[in-house]
Amino acid sequence: MKKKFIIWDFDGTMANTNEIILASWQASFRHFLGHEMPVREIEATFGETLKYSVSNLIPEADVNEVVDYYRAFQDSHHDVYNVRLFDGVRELVEELRMRGCLIGIGTSRTAYSLNNYMRELEMEHLIDEIVTMEDVKNHKPHPETVTALLDKFGANADEAIMIGDTKYDIGCAQNAGVDSVLVGWSHYVDEESMAADGFEPTHRIAKPSDLLDII
Repeated sequence: MKKKFIIWDFDGTMANTNEIILASWQASFRHFLGHEMPVREIEATFGETLKYSVSNLIPEADVNEVVDYYRAFQDSHHDVYNVRLFDGVRELVEELRMRGCLIGIGTSRTAYSLNNYMRELEMEHLIDEIVTMEDVKNHKPHPETVTALLDKFGANADEAIMIGDTKYDIGCAQNAGVDSVLVGWSHYVDEESMAADGFEPTHRIAKPSDLLDII
């Protein structure tokens, strides 16, 4: 086996949270700006921290007020937008563990929200290490999220691989010297923007089981 340590992004990679994220953003735009925004502009922020995105998209408003509104909407509409694992993800993670891999999650989500989703999706027992936004000072595409997981695993960069759905995931892995995988099952990815930032995934996969051919 070429890779023993498998690092996952959560949103848009492991779990389909796209609908609730888009809905929370549009509700926030309606409330603070009086109109919605194009979906592609929202998708371009996937992988950023919420406060960073708010400061760019709704700069006139108080960041903390917008964040509180966004999170309140997401919490109150939790049952409307069904968050679920993408097809094949659970089976892949189980197979990886059977092969002796260790599984990590590196996310820009808060520990509170991630842990809630992990319980609901019944994934807690399948994950070995987690790094959330509170665990790092520098967020993706800075390498700290990946290097923090490598430290927790006691792993070298060449033993690991990161799976993600955004240029921020790919950049984080690349900056940490870790091979990366861009998934093709989530949402539109602006490849021109990713290339302009100097980020290039090591691999691309169309479905979760394709990872087995890589590692």
